[in-house]
Amino acid sequence: MKFNKITIENYKSFQYATAVAFPQSSEGKCIFLMGGMNGAGKTSVMEALNICLYGAKQDAVYKCINRKELAKGNAYVSFELEMESDDFETILIHRSWSAGATDKPLFKDLEEKLVVVKDGKRVSVQNKEMWQDYINATIPKSITQFFFFDGEKIQEIAADDHSEVRLQSSLEAALGIQYISRLANDVLYLKQEERKGFVEISDEDINFKESELKKEQRRLQNKIQERDELSEELIKFKNQQEESQSRFRSVFNLDPESSEVVKQKEKKRIQLSNKSNQVENQIKTITEQFLPWALAGSLFDDVKKQIESERDNLQQNAISDNAKVLAKQIVDNLEIPEPITNQPLTMKQKQQFEERVFRLLQGSKSPETVKKILNLSDRDAAKVLNKIEEIEQSEVLTLEELIKEKSEIDNEIRSIELSLQSAGTTEGEKELFDELQSIIEGCSIQIGRLSVRLSNLNEEIVIIESRIKEIELEINKLYEKHNFSKEKAHFIQECDAIAGLMNTYMVKLRKNKVHLLQEKTFEMYKMLSSKAGLVKDLEINDRSYEITLRDKNGHEMKKSSLSAGEKEVFALSLLWGLAQTSQLNLPIIIDTPLSRLDSIHRDNIVNHYFPNAANQVIILSTDTEVDNNYFKNLEPHLTGAARLEFNQSNEITTIREGYFWN
Repeated sequence: MKFNKITIENYKSFQYATAVAFPQSSEGKCIFLMGGMNGAGKTSVMEALNICLYGAKQDAVYKCINRKELAKGNAYVSFELEMESDDFETILIHRSWSAGATDKPLFKDLEEKLVVVKDGKRVSVQNKEMWQDYINATIPKSITQFFFFDGEKIQEIAADDHSEVRLQSSLEAALGIQYISRLANDVLYLKQEERKGFVEISDEDINFKESELKKEQRRLQNKIQERDELSEELIKFKNQQEESQSRFRSVFNLDPESSEVVKQKEKKRIQLSNKSNQVENQIKTITEQFLPWALAGSLFDDVKKQIESERDNLQQNAISDNAKVLAKQIVDNLEIPEPITNQPLTMKQKQQFEERVFRLLQGSKSPETVKKILNLSDRDAAKVLNKIEEIEQSEVLTLEELIKEKSEIDNEIRSIELSLQSAGTTEGEKELFDELQSIIEGCSIQIGRLSVRLSNLNEEIVIIESRIKEIELEINKLYEKHNFSKEKAHFIQECDAIAGLMNTYMVKLRKNKVHLLQEKTFEMYKMLSSKAGLVKDLEINDRSYEITLRDKNGHEMKKSSLSAGEKEVFALSLLWGLAQTSQLNLPIIIDTPLSRLDSIHRDNIVNHYFPNAANQVIILSTDTEVDNNYFKNLEPHLTGAARLEFNQSNEITTIREGYFWN
């Protein structure tokens, strides 16, 4: 299978119909180099190939329609791929979307149209699914990731020690093992279908139980697909978080886990500032209302004593000074309004009693002379005492403690502000600090959310798998209750035998394929790696596909111990090994594969990988990846070269023949 030409119209910066031809050599080999600066449209070319082959959702297509044309109301976008099959048949696939004559088209207005032309004859595409199945069978979508890939796919495979395990189903599809497994399952399905025809039970019982089984199997597949999508999303957030954390450490020399501490410090600083303002307002209130009076606070006890002394002295002296008058009034009141004695007192008795009372009252005079300092009336004295009590009951006496408390709070605020200065001294550093913290925290939230959902999904999958086994057991028990006819029993036995044989064959095929994959991968790795001498052997587990590297002493090496460049070289070697092992004659399209590699690895890839990757290799590169020197090394192998030029003012991508320097 080879691609002859791809035409793109009204997609992203390809405003007008733009065709890219991939010429072949006389031997039928094609190594094509397409250059372009970042944003010129290299990735759009790879996207166009995938969309033309497999289609896309309406909203995804709508978002990528050229903005100028969409503003005019032109929602037409098309892709056309001309390719040559292994049987030398020319197949042209034209896929387009149009919203018709709608003034303001929306994504839901887009209608897809598929046209397939085979050897110059248009093929009926009324049954679009049939032709999509044909395309999928010719170029299976599940394995295109190993033939059409970019730096991101290389990074995914090189990400960690077990990344290839996550690709197990895709690896089996690329190696052809998945089809044997599907065939074995189909044979078992035929066996189950054959049982329905002769078992002496009602069709309703069989249909009900089989439909229940299919329903649970569909549920299981949906849950597995959802789990895989969640796993991919989780990996992306983890990678984004790790990248942000690494950048955070390199810029601020600070562990990003301290971000929560910084946030708590800032929160505490605000709380302390509010408390300091409250205490300050309290101090101001007390000062304004009570401080002038409170300055005389030490004299309050003496003033109260003086008032009491003057008041007592005044009362006692007043009684003594008026003793004669008071004595006469007392005696006169003995008989008013009526006598209190049986016999009225004589004048002499009254005189004697009056003298006694007089002496008694006169004797109550204070022996000590109290100096009158304040000389207040009873009303004024009461006012003074009330004011003193009001001041003593107020918070003025706590003023010193409040001032001390405010000083301690302000010192703590200054200490926190000083520690927060490490978050960046300039405004730019502060913005970067906040941005990275926000990304890391956002990723943590997403990772937690996705992890919970993933855990719940795994539990649901286990429950569904258990239910499927129960249903299958029920079906088997149901069938065992009835006698099989010899003919159909023989057919069922044959199905079991064939399925068993296929499973045995699948195990052996997997071992052989994995062994060949192992050899081919290591073969390319030795050519590309700058440290090939350190790696003595490479082993791939034929069940889990986990890859083990061993050094010259036979010790296991973790893939994570390799440099970033070595990891990418390893990923490229695995992709090449898959292409060789799968025996699928598909083009290999590589988008910016050299951006993170050093010069030694680049030399090896340009000289050894690109010329040998496949019969057709399409390389999408910037001028800094395949530069002038690498272009000279690669030029003898090229069957053609082109470059994408993006006009900034018109925002249009055009294609020019020749690379940057030819």
